[in-house]
Amino acid sequence: MIIGVTGIIGSGKSTAAKLLAEHLHARVIDADELGHRVLAENKFVRLGLRIVFGSLQRPEIAGQAFASPLKLFCLNKLTHPFIRRLIFRELRQKNTSFILDAPLLFPAGLAKYCDRIIFVTAREALLRRRLTAKGYTPAQIKQRLSANRSVYKYQKQAVSLANNGTLAELRRTICILFPKKGIF
Repeated sequence: MIIGVTGIIGSGKSTAAKLLAEHLHARVIDADELGHRVLAENKFVRLGLRIVFGSLQRPEIAGQAFASPLKLFCLNKLTHPFIRRLIFRELRQKNTSFILDAPLLFPAGLAKYCDRIIFVTAREALLRRRLTAKGYTPAQIKQRLSANRSVYKYQKQAVSLANNGTLAELRRTICILFPKKGIF
C-alpha cells in the first residue's frame, strides 16, 4: 500500500505523513529529504545547479527558483528524475506500506503509483504563521505561496485533510479517515 501526501507549503504535510505512518505502521518516504540527498551526492545535478543558479547553496537556489518560474522549472527538471529513482528504490521493498510525503506528487508523476492520496490544507493565515515560525521572511512567504498555488488544482483528485487545529486534532482526523482495518 502506498499513500501519497501532498499539499501547499506550510500545510503540515510532513507532520500528517508522520502521524499517518505511525497510525498505519508504515514507512515514510520524504521526497524533500531525498532532494537534499540528490543535491549533496549527484554530480550531474550539482553541475546543472551551478550553471543555472551559480550556486550550490540551498537558500540561494530556493530564492532564485521561487522568484522565477523558469528557474523553478529548471530546478525540477534537474532534480526530479533522480529523486524519483530514489523513491522507486525505496518502494521495491516487499511487505511494507509506505507514506510518500511529496509536495510535487502530481507534477513529478508520482500520484499514479499511490493507492490513495491525501491533500493537506490549512487556512491562509495559518500557513503564513507556520512559515514565519520556520524563519521565512514576508517576501519569501509571498513567493513560495504564489509558486505553490498551482498545487490546489490537484485537490479534487485526493482526500482533503484540513490541518487547522492542534496536533491532537490532526491525529484524531487521521484515525477517522484511516481506520486500521478496511482502508482499501
